[in-house]
Amino acid sequence: MSGVEKITARLNEETAAQCEEILVAARNKAAEIVGRAQAEGNAVIQKAEAEANKRGEQILASAASQSAANARKAMLAAKVDLINEVLSVAKQSLHDLSDEAYFNALAGLARKNRRDGVGEMLMCERDLRRMPKDFIDKLGYGVKVSPIPVNIEDGFILKYGEIEQNCTFSALFSAFSQELQARAASLLFDTNAKG
Repeated sequence: MSGVEKITARLNEETAAQCEEILVAARNKAAEIVGRAQAEGNAVIQKAEAEANKRGEQILASAASQSAANARKAMLAAKVDLINEVLSVAKQSLHDLSDEAYFNALAGLARKNRRDGVGEMLMCERDLRRMPKDFIDKLGYGVKVSPIPVNIEDGFILKYGEIEQNCTFSALFSAFSQELQARAASLLFDTNAKG
């Protein structure tokens, strides 16, 4: 082997060694980059999974809350319907009382709403026809019954000059609706409503 061949062989060896070093360094660098990328990818995946789990929990909590709210609304609507039905039945039962009980109730209501002076009780035609003979005596002093019927379903209107007190069952139920609803709710659902 000549000197040039030796030099060329040595250069080839050095070049091969340098290439091997560069290749090892490149492989190491590539492995490091791949390892970092995998770690970053795993971190991104874990973060995405955590966010998805959190969002899923929020959706489930929101759905449960919405479902509970809908159930409460449905229960409240059912209770309101039941209270209204009870009040309607109570009002109808007043309307359907026997003549004696009905007119005793009217006499008590008239005494309770009586004012100073002489009042005039206005009634429907049905009540004027079935009014007991002693009803006017039960009203006491200060209230007389008008023989002219008015267009009401039951109860009466008590008139003192220009002032009228509407004592029909519908008006009384309307005037005391909140109190009656609270009492009905207390009886039906054992609430702490006052009454």
